[in-house]
Amino acid sequence: MSSTALRSISISCEEGLDGVDGSARFSFRPSCSALASVSGPITARLAAEHPARATVEVHVRPLSSVPGTAEKSRGMAIREIVERSCLLAQHPRTLIQVVVQALTNPTPGYALLAAEINACTLALINAGSIAMRGVVCAVSVGRVMKGSVVSVEVDMADNVVLEGGGCFAFLFGFALSGPIKGSAPPCEDVWSTYSACPGSSFDQAELVRAREVAREAAAEVWQCMKNNIRRQKMVGEAQPPEEVVVKMEI
Repeated sequence: MSSTALRSISISCEEGLDGVDGSARFSFRPSCSALASVSGPITARLAAEHPARATVEVHVRPLSSVPGTAEKSRGMAIREIVERSCLLAQHPRTLIQVVVQALTNPTPGYALLAAEINACTLALINAGSIAMRGVVCAVSVGRVMKGSVVSVEVDMADNVVLEGGGCFAFLFGFALSGPIKGSAPPCEDVWSTYSACPGSSFDQAELVRAREVAREAAAEVWQCMKNNIRRQKMVGEAQPPEEVVVKMEI
């Protein structure tokens, strides 16, 4: 059994953050939200610069307190995804700095990580200063027991009891090879994790089913991102140009 239905997705590009090149907010629901900002390419520290490509630096911050082991682990995953999705060779000896702020407490499973990955993608698109191979969309999946059958579902309720689960991130791009399903372009798996609770196990067939469920849900996330970016572009084009007052001194 499986379920690919997503409930409410909220996307907004932040315009009020100072000192960054791009920022965005992504929410799967009010209880799972993240904000990300991107700066770069900027000058890298001598110890951090790479002669052949840009260096990626990711900082993940919790809703409160200081970053711990969980935030460092999510930061490593996000850095790996950014390195795989961006064309870093175009900016050697520079730094790309990503800051992710969790706007909610972690929920069961990997939903917050998926929201943070999607917020980073939107922030990179909003910045427009770093070339990308495609658009990364992530979703979390959970193992839910329904009687004696394990159901693989996405967008679980916060109070659901999970028997494990994971997070899958897919890179969507029309330059990639593969079949086109619906309006979404071909995609490839760029990062994933999947596990079962202690005392439980899963087989290869379940992992394949979980990846396919996540792929369909990630395509829905891609469509939401596309619609949001198109809507913002239409709003920007509809606004009248600002008046420019030129003063001449004689």
